[in-house]
Amino acid sequence: MALQEAVHDIDAGFMAKVLKVGMIVVVGIGLCMVYFLIQFKGLGTEQAMDQAQIARSLISGEGFTTRYIRPLAIRQLTDAARKVPAVNFPDFYNAPLYPLVEAAALLPIKKRIAMEPTDTLSMGDRAIAAIGILLLLLGVLVWYFVGTMLFDRTLALMGAGLLLVTDLLWQYALAGLPQLFLIVLFGLVCYCALKALKAEEENRQFAIYGWLGGGAFGLGLMSLTHGVTSFLVPGFLAFCLFAFRSRLIPFLVPFFIYLLTVLPWLLRNYSVCGNPFGLSIYIALAGSGVTEQFVMRGVNTGLTLGGGMASKIRSGLFDQASHLWEYLGLNITVLAFFVSFLHPFKNPAAAIWRWVILIMWAGLTLGMALFGVKGAVSGNQLHVIFIPIFILFGTAFILVLWNRLNITLKPLRVAFLTAVFLVSGIPMILTLLTGQQSRIQWPPYVPPFISVLQNWFKPQELLSSDMPWAVAWYANRKCLLIPETVRQFNEISDFGSLGSPIVGLYLTPVSGGEPFINLLKGPYKDWGPVIMRTVNVNDFLLKRFTPLPIDGECILYADTERWARQSSR
Repeated sequence: MALQEAVHDIDAGFMAKVLKVGMIVVVGIGLCMVYFLIQFKGLGTEQAMDQAQIARSLISGEGFTTRYIRPLAIRQLTDAARKVPAVNFPDFYNAPLYPLVEAAALLPIKKRIAMEPTDTLSMGDRAIAAIGILLLLLGVLVWYFVGTMLFDRTLALMGAGLLLVTDLLWQYALAGLPQLFLIVLFGLVCYCALKALKAEEENRQFAIYGWLGGGAFGLGLMSLTHGVTSFLVPGFLAFCLFAFRSRLIPFLVPFFIYLLTVLPWLLRNYSVCGNPFGLSIYIALAGSGVTEQFVMRGVNTGLTLGGGMASKIRSGLFDQASHLWEYLGLNITVLAFFVSFLHPFKNPAAAIWRWVILIMWAGLTLGMALFGVKGAVSGNQLHVIFIPIFILFGTAFILVLWNRLNITLKPLRVAFLTAVFLVSGIPMILTLLTGQQSRIQWPPYVPPFISVLQNWFKPQELLSSDMPWAVAWYANRKCLLIPETVRQFNEISDFGSLGSPIVGLYLTPVSGGEPFINLLKGPYKDWGPVIMRTVNVNDFLLKRFTPLPIDGECILYADTERWARQSSR
């Protein structure tokens, strides 16, 4: 009898729950080790390095300042009658919250961020990847609790497991981008909204206002992490207006709390540069076919903004639609979310919240169309923050279909659930089987040979590059994005707009890898001879140059032979 009870306990009782949770924990720890120690090869996106170097400025006591200088930022300060600082250039492009999170990760290794010549990976990169993995695990925990409110613990546990086998989330954990932090915050927003619905059922008015206020505060934090997430707010406010009997106050309370959350940063931006939205507004207003790099390289803000906006939105929506499953992690349960609208869920909160999620997702999709999405793992790819909630609803729908088959054999149920996990985890399986393709993010980044610039140039000297975000992060040097024309480049140097002349120009495959036609007629047409190394250096500002690894695909122009001076020591 005791043996039968023990077997039953292992099969369906407390021990079953312990074994399930324990298995998820073990799998999670194993994946953390594999991705962090084997798959990680450094930061690989502009936004990740840009925010990382701002985080280092924060722990250095320089505040929200940047070493990545955009020519458009210089002009915006000038047009707003603001002084262009020679040192501690203010950042008014990035949202502030995630650099603060990264600063907490970098603070313990403050003195070890700089790379040594023998290093392949930066200690700073490792710290940022570690905080990304912690945020992934925290996000899984938060969404487990959301799942218990929408459905039950069993389905929530299954959703947590499916999140852990979604390769795209692990790619973001290593990328140094803020999406996983947004997933945590969005989970808290959903939790607060569901608590408000429960308070509505129990007729607890003050609890409704409190939970909705908490959700609005979470949305404010999301906007302070990534500005495009502000497109979620209309959908949330529509929910507040129509989902509660007392409509006006449930709408006004979160509306004002959201404004109070984001207002200080908007006022700070206005004080610094004369525009509450900083530089990012120019990306949204740029018309069809105008890239972000082109906008940021333009010293003159007199761009033709707004031209072809309808075409821009249309092409942006089409691009997202054609890559949607890739943007959602290639997880089969995510696709089931869209089919789940055919099923009337018995839980009223789940039935209502499903439609709210759809509206918020549509709003965010419009925002991404305005600002542009460059790839599955990129700064503005925000479909990923919906993966957890899509998985929960999609998994619930798949289980409903399975239960309608009335198959009672437990081995078949286990086989079915195993198949769901295996199909959802195919991208992860392929990633782990193929292994790491290279030890660094080449092309175009070679961190050891970027970091050497800090030995060749002094902290107060000014560099320029086609990848200033990488120079600012790995070399810790102030670096100007190459302007639209060589003339503008010379004027910034000659007038000392940034406190000193330009003494170095670092060019990489970012510009060198452009199609030949772009060097003749495209955005780099004025720089074609410099990039192709056919320029007469006697007529150029910087008259010395040296090829740099890998295979001479990078080149450094400088005022003097800094590399020779360094090697002679």
